[in-house]
Amino acid sequence: MSRAGTWRDVRPGAWWPGLALALLIAAYVVYFGALTIQKHDAFRSTAFDLGNVDQAVWNTRHGRPLAMTNILGLDNRLGTHVEPILLPVSLLYFLWSDPRTLLLLQTLGIGLGAWPVYLLARRQWADGQAAAQQTVGHLCALAFALVYLLFPALASANYFDFHAVALAPTFFLFAFYFLETEHWAVFGLFALLTMSCKEDAPLLVFMLGFYALVIRRRPWVGLSTMAWSLAWFAVAVGWVMPHFDTRGVSPLANRYAYLGDRPVEMVQTMLTRPGLVLERMATRENLAYLRDLLASTAYLSLLAPQVLMLALPALAVNLLSTDGFMHQLEGFHYGAPLAPIIVAAAAYGTGWLARRAQGSRLSRALLPLLTLLVLGTSLLYHRGHGYTPLAAGYRDLWPAVTAHDRLGEEMAGEIPTGAAVAALPRLNPHVSQRERLLVIEGLDSEGLPAPLENVDGAWSADLAWLDVTNSWPLHPNDLRRGVQQMLAAGWGVERAADGWLLLRRGGAEKELPDAFYDFSRAPGAGPEFPFLLQFFLPGEDASSGSQPALECLGLDLSADERQGTHSLAVYCRALRPLPPGLRLYPFYFDDATGQIVEDTSQRPMVEAVWYPPESWQPGEVVVMRTLPWDVGDAAAIGLGATTGEDWSDVEQRLPLRLESSPGIVRLFDGDTWARLLGLEDGQAVDEPRTFGLPSPEQPLQADFGEQVRLLGADVDQDASGTPGNVRLTLYWQALQRMDTSYTVFAQILGPDGSVRAQADQVPRDGSYPTTWWLPGEVVSHEVVLALPPSFEEGGFRLIAGLYDPATGTRLPVYSTGGDFVELDLAEP
Repeated sequence: MSRAGTWRDVRPGAWWPGLALALLIAAYVVYFGALTIQKHDAFRSTAFDLGNVDQAVWNTRHGRPLAMTNILGLDNRLGTHVEPILLPVSLLYFLWSDPRTLLLLQTLGIGLGAWPVYLLARRQWADGQAAAQQTVGHLCALAFALVYLLFPALASANYFDFHAVALAPTFFLFAFYFLETEHWAVFGLFALLTMSCKEDAPLLVFMLGFYALVIRRRPWVGLSTMAWSLAWFAVAVGWVMPHFDTRGVSPLANRYAYLGDRPVEMVQTMLTRPGLVLERMATRENLAYLRDLLASTAYLSLLAPQVLMLALPALAVNLLSTDGFMHQLEGFHYGAPLAPIIVAAAAYGTGWLARRAQGSRLSRALLPLLTLLVLGTSLLYHRGHGYTPLAAGYRDLWPAVTAHDRLGEEMAGEIPTGAAVAALPRLNPHVSQRERLLVIEGLDSEGLPAPLENVDGAWSADLAWLDVTNSWPLHPNDLRRGVQQMLAAGWGVERAADGWLLLRRGGAEKELPDAFYDFSRAPGAGPEFPFLLQFFLPGEDASSGSQPALECLGLDLSADERQGTHSLAVYCRALRPLPPGLRLYPFYFDDATGQIVEDTSQRPMVEAVWYPPESWQPGEVVVMRTLPWDVGDAAAIGLGATTGEDWSDVEQRLPLRLESSPGIVRLFDGDTWARLLGLEDGQAVDEPRTFGLPSPEQPLQADFGEQVRLLGADVDQDASGTPGNVRLTLYWQALQRMDTSYTVFAQILGPDGSVRAQADQVPRDGSYPTTWWLPGEVVSHEVVLALPPSFEEGGFRLIAGLYDPATGTRLPVYSTGGDFVELDLAEP
């Protein structure tokens, strides 16, 4: 393993490994390229950091190196990160000046990292082997290239906007490979490229120098590499960032302030107070981080500590930070520098074990078995954490580009490049190619969206671009209040449609056009869970002949499996003008206790904020969407409406009436709210109604009070097998809506007509009263009766019927003139 390498070493060898490797890389680039562009086109990218980097690169291409205004108080990206790699990247903007260029570049850069992974793995077992063994070695090396491409922390960095540090893994792997093959000039080139990706990347190169010194025993290479990497790090962190950070608050100082105010003090603290460092590192959260980091390669990377030690600086940077996001392997980009080291170490560990077994009976089988183990554990971990169709929750990663998104892109294209713009974070990357740009993150002391001017007041935004359907990070109420303040403070409406809002400083128009509210309208809606609930104003109800004021047509339930959140879309229609203050009230509650676990009090529906019910036009369908929230895996969905702020005040709730629903809907509190659906394991549980006619053993057509028909019954031995019990199944069909909750009775009468056994129940053990039945619906109801001790003597009769529990009055059976039906009672 110590021979000097040549450029021929970067070839895969035989033609087929090269083709297979190219196909793996191409598949990765095509998939993640399409995914990240789709995410951007659906307005899921953000100012942090696609918008920030795009503005800096665009300014560089126009002669203002790394100039950026997108972080308040900074005028150059060097004040927050030192990424010289962005200078040559800006040349690509002469070909295609678009933030998608960065997304595709990042995807290509990460995908190419599979190449050096393959080369490093191949060196461990394929070089110098017989042809047959080389074939196995190539296949195993390709498997490790696939493990690298599937590594969730790396895919997470690819998915989460653009960050120059995501290019570092590939540069680092090539540097490591050329260090191993002792091709020093190319090693130096890729080491420089690695350091150019972020201010702390020189620490990774420092470890390569340490590896060259201690493992490769090349003192001049190791010492020189360690020297200039530390020098670069010191200049980047100690001079460049403080010089360009005009705010005087660097990310490094913020995240590691407990270690000291300056890098020198931080290093001194780590050396003199190792207990503090150990206490910070050895938390339960950090140990779980290390467990998961090593899990996807079956912990075989532990067998190559000489490679694994290369990860120490990146681990320290993440685990010593007070920024909780840096303690997450997936979801952000902070784990990206660790991925290549873990995979390379696993390949080295696998090669070490395989070589140890040479000469044994397992020598030929051990390498493929270990490779399959790594690949299998990688796929298993990927299932829960990955970003491809192999992962659970994959559908949540691929957003749809809607007509709303396309309208936003059209509006972005109409904003002049020369205009200074303030935009919400998710809109920011779509207008980031301009000299002056601000990201709106909150409200200032005057209630205006902040910032609308830069920190020193040298220039102000000409335009503010907003999307009220996605106001993050502003609360919907705050954004509404901020827009009202802007209109009162001299801003005017430049363009507004479907929830998009472009405001101009000094504009004359103060009213929002009707087209702005189109985001609330849903003509031709087809809800996932349809029903028809009609609401009456307080003091009115269907029994008094009043006409309903409002109806709900159904709902959609959206679940994000990866985030563990749910959201609702409720479709409504005003049937007549609605009074001010009317509020639709969807909520989640605990089925067992009735306790509300989430409602719209703190997280209101955006449509209700901008287009409240009193503004609805009679006849138009409006969709009301709740904000995503974690409500747990088991809950139920309720819906009501009120004219007051306090939901607990039943008097202010709107009475409702269920007209139709394919699923069972339950009404409570005097028919003032409805239970619509249940959730189990995070999935909707819809209870379908039955309208098909049954085939009972004893068919009947007995009409009770012209309200409900008994279609028949089954009389059987109790399924539980209890001796002397009879299980009676009654099949009812509602003939009309019932305003009374009737009780079903079943009796066994003795020869003398006395009641010898009896059961009285609201249908389905009290869970489905007749007031919830719809016309035509078939409801089965089971009753268990204990046979009398003297049943064998004969002469016993079985009867059944319905009665009003409030009065005890039985419903008459018109076909017989009685108030019950008699069933055949055969001895079990």
